[in-house]
Amino acid sequence: MKLRKVLIKMNEGKTEKAAEQFLSKMVRSSPFKGKVYIAGGYVRDEFMGLDPKDIDIVVELSQGGIKFAEYVTKQMGNYKKGSNPVIYPKFGTAKFNLKGKHNGLDLSGIEVEAVMSRSEQYTRGSRKPDVKPGTLKQDVERRDFTVNSLLKDLTSGEVVDLTGQGKADIKKGVIRTPLDPNIIFSEDPLRMLRAIRFTVKYGWDLPLFMIRAIKKNSKKINSISSERIRDEFDKMLGTKKPKQAVRLLKITGLMQHIMPELQSTIGVTQNKYHTVDVWNHLLDVLEKVPTDVTKRLAALFHDIGKPTVKKIIDNEVHFYQHEDISAEIAEKMMRRLKYPNEIISKVTSLVKSHMRLKSAGDKGEKISDKALRKFKRNVGDHLEDVLDLMDADNKSHSGHSSIQGQIPGIRTRLKGLKDAPKTGGSQYSIPITGDDIRNLGVNPGPIYKKILSAVQDAADDDPSLTRNQALAIVKGMI
Repeated sequence: MKLRKVLIKMNEGKTEKAAEQFLSKMVRSSPFKGKVYIAGGYVRDEFMGLDPKDIDIVVELSQGGIKFAEYVTKQMGNYKKGSNPVIYPKFGTAKFNLKGKHNGLDLSGIEVEAVMSRSEQYTRGSRKPDVKPGTLKQDVERRDFTVNSLLKDLTSGEVVDLTGQGKADIKKGVIRTPLDPNIIFSEDPLRMLRAIRFTVKYGWDLPLFMIRAIKKNSKKINSISSERIRDEFDKMLGTKKPKQAVRLLKITGLMQHIMPELQSTIGVTQNKYHTVDVWNHLLDVLEKVPTDVTKRLAALFHDIGKPTVKKIIDNEVHFYQHEDISAEIAEKMMRRLKYPNEIISKVTSLVKSHMRLKSAGDKGEKISDKALRKFKRNVGDHLEDVLDLMDADNKSHSGHSSIQGQIPGIRTRLKGLKDAPKTGGSQYSIPITGDDIRNLGVNPGPIYKKILSAVQDAADDDPSLTRNQALAIVKGMI
């Protein structure tokens, strides 16, 4: 299964190119010759030398997207009224699936979206525009950024730059809008987040006039659904520069509308274990964890409760139980952004657990095997994720507090750590089952749980605990 996924990934760019060639051949011998273009990210990525994907078509003809989709599906023999293509008449848009092979590659998994060249007029307070047929120039000017405004003529193969800025901005690495950014951002405020994502994803520049425009319009992000905001934020976290993305959210004023809890960490001084405030520490940890959305969310939120619990006792700063408060705040934030329950559960678990090995020593030598077994069992499937977060957190402390060898040492110990066989409930590693306890006359209840905990404690202390020894503990407690 893994090999198949790798092969599919390797062929993605080739398949998309084959699909382009297939459509180009069809267009050149059709009534649509000279009127069909590939638009957007596909052309941008190809111009940058990257594997192109996601074919979006624009047809210079009234209702051209729908007419082209119907023509292509009928030519391929997979036209099915109502489902292929799927038609959105209000917007002059159609989606259809390809069929067949080209240059030996199966195109059946390729979905194409086709639209007519159009102009749009937004009504105040609405994200759904009134759509009218328009020229190609009007069509590219309504797009989010100049780098996404290039067109590729499917008849000639020529890349067309009607704004006169798309190619140059890709070469220079600049994110800007085809028209006044205040207009573009007012039409769809999500574009402000996309501007930041493109900036960090490609290592491009976000000009000062764009930053000012985002700042001016930042409040409008409140009109965007939580799901769309969350998806853009996750994509930022998946880049190589998540720290820069979060900084730009702050600079542009978007953060106070999306994650005000993060804003509250700015300037919160810490104790002797840190030289930076809570905000900068969170960003340092974020940068050090592996590229995984849940780990990066946990890194960004792991100390977010510190401003709430900060206390100064005898001139010393303390953050007692900040991990629990941080987990509560993180859960609240993620629910507001409509994260799936599975991700919320995992992130809050990582945040709650990130302090559990702080006293384990510089090399992880100060924690007993018994305690290490208990830790491993309690974090369960999240073990490696918790260790990654802990390691990044440790390395983001200052001076001698940066115990960089601790988690590598813990990982070495875990490899050789012997566990009791897991024959009990899922959270227990003991040599007896619940049935064994019930057969001795103990029904589920407080004493039942105490017995399980006692047997587990003995197994943590000695993983060679036998069945008879475990039963003896049970009988002794009865």
